Amino acid sequence: MYRQKLTIMPSEVGCTGEVKMRALLNRLQDAAGLAVEDMEGSPSELMRRGYAWVLLRYELKVEKRLPGMDETVMLETRHTPGDGFYTLRVFRVFDEKKEAETLVSARTSWVLIDLTASRPVRATQRLPEIFSDVADDPPIDGEFIAIPKISGPPEASSSEADPCDGNFSTRSFLVRFHDLDANGHVNNAVYFEWAWEATPLDPLAWGIREVHAEFRISVKLGDTVLVRVREQFCERCECAGAASPEARCFVYDMAVAEDPKARAVARFLAVWTPLGFEMNQVNRA
Repeated sequence: MYRQKLTIMPSEVGCTGEVKMRALLNRLQDAAGLAVEDMEGSPSELMRRGYAWVLLRYELKVEKRLPGMDETVMLETRHTPGDGFYTLRVFRVFDEKKEAETLVSARTSWVLIDLTASRPVRATQRLPEIFSDVADDPPIDGEFIAIPKISGPPEASSSEADPCDGNFSTRSFLVRFHDLDANGHVNNAVYFEWAWEATPLDPLAWGIREVHAEFRISVKLGDTVLVRVREQFCERCECAGAASPEARCFVYDMAVAEDPKARAVARFLAVWTPLGFEMNQVNRA
């Protein structure tokens, strides 16, 4: 278990007074690197050895609220090998004065890539040292919810597509130089920002309270990413949104505009609630 004290800086906070999603996700990812730095697992050490982590799945829940400006919180994270090539890592953000009260939680799935061969490898075989301290840790659930697939073309009406879906909206985003990470891939937090910006809700009145993401292929500098969004009205959703009348649920399909096969780059499902609404009011049973 790795713990770190964080102070939310003014530059990390948006006009709603909450920490920005990109800033929060970057803090979590930085903590993951620091957690294994002493075991030769830091990002720079991995690159020197010819490896890089690739994110596959992400689940983030605002259990109570997002931290605000100048607030000091505690962040803890731990990881464990999953089945096959997967590695699982969880995060928890909490008030240092109320350790039992979780503010934000996250669960992620990663795969280690051999940069020379451009293929996944088993982290337990290539980097056994970074798992040397996890033997006594409780297991991490490796099952993530199924993200609904947006069906039908963008112009389809709700009657022509999945009856659980509403109407489409579409936004496009150009991949910029500052969207890229050290590996030349779009930073994971940028995808969340695209989903946020593409959602047809007033960002000054609504905030993401639960988000599930599935990453498939990478995009490169200069690509245009199309984000299709459809609101979900179906109570079959496996997220908290189905249990609360105050919540609204959206699914997102991201693809490269220039790709003739329109292959999905990533898929998201996000639950939104009015600002000030605490997700612990939702019955998750």
